[in-house]
Amino acid sequence: MAQKKEPVEIACSGCNASFRLWVPEEMPNIRVGIKVSCVLCGARYSVRKVENGFDVKPLGEAAPAPAEAAAQAAQVAQGITDTILMIEDDKIARAMAENQLGEAGISVIMAKNGNEAMKILKKHKISLIVSDLHLKNAADPESTVDGEELLKNIIAAGIQLPAIITTGKDLLDDMISDSKWFDLNVKGFIQKGNPFWVEELRLKIKEVLFKD
Repeated sequence: MAQKKEPVEIACSGCNASFRLWVPEEMPNIRVGIKVSCVLCGARYSVRKVENGFDVKPLGEAAPAPAEAAAQAAQVAQGITDTILMIEDDKIARAMAENQLGEAGISVIMAKNGNEAMKILKKHKISLIVSDLHLKNAADPESTVDGEELLKNIIAAGIQLPAIITTGKDLLDDMISDSKWFDLNVKGFIQKGNPFWVEELRLKIKEVLFKD
């Protein structure tokens, strides 16, 4: 069953853009406050669940510099050494995931297509694959397979790893419940579309890798 979500309206003072965010009901620390960034200008906000909705406040701070992000990662990593391979053809989505997962202490290697992903798998010890469902890109001559075909190629190469599928399109129950995903070691689906999708991905990564 899909997790319930609540809408949050944010009017960005940095670029005047307006966003409707969907917050998972059981998101950790939402009552204490979490930080989110405007996807257009990078302005930072604190979002906190209160009795009658959400309290949204600008933080007046820039995204952490690489050194600061590394320090944050060191504080929260708690000895986690697993490396995630994420395949994503969208540059903005790659940057969002790399920055936010890095801040959470998760080591991630990025690939923009299936060809890059297969090369990385030969050189690095990977614990989990996160792949966009729709990877084919006419502008990239090396992007010739989509996420499903990539997972099939990985298994055909004798590599058995758990996988998470991401997609910018609506997730349908009949698609998620298709038995083919079980055969491809898919452990979950994440729908992109708002700045909270990376937080949902982080929770799913934790669930898949660190489940007792």
